[in-house]
Amino acid sequence: MTAEDSNRAGNNASKAGKSNSLKKKINLRGIYFSPKSDQPVSPPPVGTKYDYFHGRSNVLLAFAGLFFALCAWQLINIQVRQGPALAAAAQQMRTHSQEIAAKRGDITDRKGVVLATSDEAYDISVNQKQIGDYKHKEVILDGKVVTGTDAAKSKNAKVKVVGTGPIAAAKVLAPILEEDPAVLGGKLVGNRGFKYLAKNVSVEKWNQIKKLRIDGINADKKYVRRYPAGALASSVIGYVNSEGVGTGGIEATQNKILTGTPGEKTAETSPSGQTIPGGISVLKEPVPGKTVRLTIDADLQALAEKEVNEQVERTGSQWGSVIIQDIATGHVLALADSGNLPPEKQRTAGPDGTPLGSRSVQYPYPPGSTGKVITFADALEEGKITPLTPVVCPYEIVLHGQKVHDYAPHPTLKMTATGVLARSYNSGTIQIADMLTDQSRYEMMHSLSWGTLTGIEIPGESEGIIRSPEKWDGRTRIVTSFGQGMAITPIQLSAMMSIVGNQGIYAPPRIVEGYVGQHDQYTPNQLPTPTKRLDPQSARTLVRMMESVVTNEGTTPTAEIPGYQVAGKSGTAEIISSTGALTGVVSSFAGVAPADNPKLEAAVLLYKPVTDQHATGKMFSKVMSSALEIMNVAPSAQPAQLYPVFAR
Repeated sequence: MTAEDSNRAGNNASKAGKSNSLKKKINLRGIYFSPKSDQPVSPPPVGTKYDYFHGRSNVLLAFAGLFFALCAWQLINIQVRQGPALAAAAQQMRTHSQEIAAKRGDITDRKGVVLATSDEAYDISVNQKQIGDYKHKEVILDGKVVTGTDAAKSKNAKVKVVGTGPIAAAKVLAPILEEDPAVLGGKLVGNRGFKYLAKNVSVEKWNQIKKLRIDGINADKKYVRRYPAGALASSVIGYVNSEGVGTGGIEATQNKILTGTPGEKTAETSPSGQTIPGGISVLKEPVPGKTVRLTIDADLQALAEKEVNEQVERTGSQWGSVIIQDIATGHVLALADSGNLPPEKQRTAGPDGTPLGSRSVQYPYPPGSTGKVITFADALEEGKITPLTPVVCPYEIVLHGQKVHDYAPHPTLKMTATGVLARSYNSGTIQIADMLTDQSRYEMMHSLSWGTLTGIEIPGESEGIIRSPEKWDGRTRIVTSFGQGMAITPIQLSAMMSIVGNQGIYAPPRIVEGYVGQHDQYTPNQLPTPTKRLDPQSARTLVRMMESVVTNEGTTPTAEIPGYQVAGKSGTAEIISSTGALTGVVSSFAGVAPADNPKLEAAVLLYKPVTDQHATGKMFSKVMSSALEIMNVAPSAQPAQLYPVFAR
C-alpha cells in the first residue's frame, strides 16, 4: 500500500467515523439511515433497537388525537345536546318573579255600609348597586328653577346636574318619606341589591317618588287593613295580624273567603337588578277576595252599642250585651258588646294584652229567671199545665228537703201558671218543675239551644255549662228549674227566645248574610235548615203568657213599647264564687215584638251592676223600639188578650 493509498484509507475512515457520529445524532431525532448507505430508509420493524423512540411518538400522537376528539365531542354535546337546557338554566338565573298582593275583601253591613276595607300602600326599597349612578338635575327656564318634563323640552331650558349618587337622592327623597336626609342617605349607601327604606307608604307619596325617576328606588304594592267605622261592631268584625291574616271575629272565620289570590310578575333582570329590554316579561293579575256582607244593620248596631255602654257606665256594671235577631231567618241585626275598641286595639285589650273577643258569644253566665221559660215550655209541651192552672205560692217553700224563697216577701197567693211566670215566683216554679222528669227538662234545655253551640260565625263560641241529670244533686235539681246551677251565653238566651217567638221553629242565629264576588255577583250564605223544637201551639201559648210579664201585674213593665204588644222574661241571677260567697248578680231580659205576630227578638244583659239591677227592662224597650222602626215593623193591630194572673 502506497503512502497515497494509506492517506486515502485514513481519510475514508475519518469520514466514516464522522458519518456514523452524524447518523447517531440524527437517529436521536427519529430519522433512520442504512448502515451501508447515507440515504434515509424506512423505519425498521417493531422490536429493533430503533423502535423505542418511534413507538413513543405514536402514543403521543394518539393521545393528542383522542384529546381533540373529546374536545370536539364535548363542544358538540354542549352546543347541540345540552344547549337548550343550559340556555334555559341561564335564563332562569336571570329571571326573577315577584308576587303581586291581592286586595282583601271588604266587610259590610246588610245595606252595604263598609265596616272593613283594604287601602293600597307601598313598601319602598332601594337597590344600592344602582343608585350610585343617580344624577339630580335642575331645569332652568328663564332664569328660574322649574320642574316637569314639559319644561325640560323647551328650547330655552337648560339642564344642570346639581348632585349625584346616594346623597343627592336622599335630599329629594327625605321630605317625602319624612326622614332626616343624613339618616336616609346612610340607608342608600352600600352594595346590597335590596333593602327596605319605608313601609306602608301611601299612594300619594309613592306617586311623588315615581316622578323623581331615581333608578334603584322600587316599591312593592300591598294592602293595609282599615276600619272606617272605628270601634263599631269591632267585637264582631275582629282584626288581622301583621301579615294581613284574620285572627279574630269575622276576619278569622271568613279569612279564606276574604283572602284573594296573589298575582305574579316575572321578568329577566341584569346582575344589577335592571329589567332586560326584550327579555321575558309575564304578568299574572291578582284576584281580589270576596266581600262578606253581614246581617247586622250599622245604624241599629250603633244605637245598641250606645245604649249598652251608657247603661254599663250608669250602673257600674263590668260589661253588658245587646243582641237583636230577625226571628224568621235567625239573622242577627245587632250584636253589641260594651267597651268595644277599634279593631287594631281590640286584639290587645283583653287580660294581660290578650285579644278581646265577643262576650255575647264567648262568656257563659247564670241565666237566672229567664231559665223559667224552659220549665214552662216543657210543662206546656208535656201537657202538665195550662195558662190557668192554679198554683199556691208562699214566700218560702220546702220541697224534697230543699228550702226556696222568692225575691221579695209576699203573702201566700193563689196564682195561675201565667201569674207564676209573670211575677217570677220561685216557689211556684219548682212546684211545676216537680211535675216533670229531670231528663225531660234537660232535653228541653238542649232543644231550646242551651248547652249547645249555635254555630254563629264568630270564633270562640262557648256551649255553656249544662250538666246532665245524672250529675244533679238534690239542690241542683231544684234550682235548675229557675235558672241557677247552670251557665249559658247571651247568644243562647237570644236563640231560645227566638224559637219561642217563631212558633217553636229554630232558625240558628247567623251573622253572615252572603258574599259579593267579582262583577258584583252575590251569593247568599248557606243557612242551616230550620228545625222544629217546640210544638207551635205550646210556643204561641207561652208567648201570650209572657205578655203579662210586661204589665203592672208582672216584674218588668218598663219593657213595654207604646203601640206594640211585647212578650218577654226578665232574669236576675246570683253570682256565687268558688268559696260560696255572693259576688254580685246578672240582670237580663229577653223578649219578642210584636207579640201578636213576632218579627224581632232582643236579649239584653248587664253583668254585676252595682246600682239599678232592673235596668235591663228599659234597655230592652229602647233598643227594640229602634229595631222595630228601622226594620219597618208595623204596630200591633189590636190590644193584648192577657191571661189572668190570679186563680179563682
